[in-house]
Order: sequence, then structure tokens, then C-alpha cells
Amino acid sequence: MPQEVREKIDEAIARHMTIIVGEAPGSCRLYQDYLQSKGYADVIVGHARSMRYNAGNWKTVQYGDNYKERERNMIEDANSALIIWANRSGVIAENLELLKRRGIPTFLYECETKTGSAKASWLDPKRIYDSYYYMKEYWRKQKQ
Repeated sequence: MPQEVREKIDEAIARHMTIIVGEAPGSCRLYQDYLQSKGYADVIVGHARSMRYNAGNWKTVQYGDNYKERERNMIEDANSALIIWANRSGVIAENLELLKRRGIPTFLYECETKTGSAKASWLDPKRIYDSYYYMKEYWRKQKQ
């Protein structure tokens, strides 16, 4: 796990924050494994229909019936966020737009596996992370 990400998790632990984490493969598992290694107990694992991973046997909350509902509802419960964005994942890009529009302070670690490049910074309110966000929101609202 990148040093910048570990430092932000350590800050959250030092502040005794409740940490909501997902259970999907990838960053969620990195976060969970790190929190378990620290022996941190104030963790909620958010999931959709089924629980795939819970490293610390923490409290679980079903945030929806599918991953999109889970992501959106977990963001609604958050008052800050720590995101690893690998290879400009479209799912994460959509989440970044939602976090930005809700004004949730978000620390972002971006990395590209092909080039090995990485950078860490706070979410930029002027940057477009998902150029299709408005179209997706329009169609999502039409389905409701």
C-alpha cells in the first residue's frame, strides 16, 4: 500500500474515526488488511447483496442490492474519503464525481500500472474525473 495512503489511514485511526470500507477485491482489501494489522476496531464493512471479504470480522452494513447502489449509499454516509484510483477506472471516476459534487473532502491516490506513475493529492473541484457523469445521472434518474 502506498505510504501516502497508509499515512491517511493512520491519521483517521489517531482521530478515532469510524472507517467505512468496501469488500471488493483491490483497494478495499488493501484497506481492510491494513486496518486489521493495526488492530483497529471501529470499522464498518459495506456490501451489496453478499459479503465477500471481512478481514477483521467487523460490523457489516448492506448498502444496496448492487455495486452501484452500494457505492452511492456508502458515499452518502461518508464525511471524508480516501480513494485509490488505478488506471482511471470508470467506476472510481464516477465515485469521484459524486464525492466532488457532494463536497466531501477526498484524498486521492492516482496510479497507472503501465507507466508506474503515481501521484497523491486532494480531490480537485475543478477537474472532470468522469466526462460522462451528467449523461449517466440523467439516465439513472429516468429509470427511477
